[in-house]
Amino acid sequence: MKKKIILCGMAVIAGTILYQNSTFAQPNSVTPESSVLYQHGRNSGGVDPQENVDSVTVGGTTKYYVLPDAIVNPGFNYTTDLFANVISTFNWNVTPAIASGGVQNITGYATAPHYKQITWSATGSGTIQVTEVAHASQGGCTGSTTSINVQVIAAPDVTAVSVPNSTCYSGTIPYSLTCPNATLTISSAVNGNKGVVVNWSLTGPSGFTPILNQTANLGNSTTLNLSAVTLTHPGTYTLTINTVTDRIATKSGLTAIADGTSTTFVVTAAPNTGPIYHIPNK
Repeated sequence: MKKKIILCGMAVIAGTILYQNSTFAQPNSVTPESSVLYQHGRNSGGVDPQENVDSVTVGGTTKYYVLPDAIVNPGFNYTTDLFANVISTFNWNVTPAIASGGVQNITGYATAPHYKQITWSATGSGTIQVTEVAHASQGGCTGSTTSINVQVIAAPDVTAVSVPNSTCYSGTIPYSLTCPNATLTISSAVNGNKGVVVNWSLTGPSGFTPILNQTANLGNSTTLNLSAVTLTHPGTYTLTINTVTDRIATKSGLTAIADGTSTTFVVTAAPNTGPIYHIPNK
């Protein structure tokens, strides 16, 4: 039987060097858990040159998967199992200025050297670098280094809210007054489709039933549509933005960033002038 020896990307059989191509069909995406992870520079539609930088939000945590080389990981097959038969080691590095905690294990996947997460500690730009190192049984060679650029942006914030007062409203209580829309001042560093989502609550005077924890998908709009709310009593109402997120924050695991920005507005009742009283003629 001929003896097979692995030497740094080459198979040697009985003194004959057989160059093996370690580049095989690369999937566009993998799903190691519930979220679909796309190959860098691509999305669900394929190659997208706008995604040459991975955008993430400060304070968020994102996960990264590197596809092991099947040549030096015999038995590995991503189509059946993304974790089985991985014997290589992987050297991970991330720019410390934007991720002070470095590259971390993922709960439940601590023994997976090719699947890690990073928590972003400061805004700025940097890189993630990964190098696969073959197991000693496969030659122990150090592979090429894959690098991607990362931009850590600020978290979104609602900095101001305004709702016009409704003055001089007459009628019997409870009213059937449609609430005016709110205008939000939103800070978001996301380009293009911001995908802003807010959670809001509205409280009011005695007799008004509070409306709590409502979610609104604003996209790029700054108008919070409150037309479905009926104001039933005169007095002061308080609109509070409980949480906010945007497209990149959601991607980074920040689905509900505490906000607390609020405003008050007043429904003023117009007096119903009563009857005139006097001494009757008789």
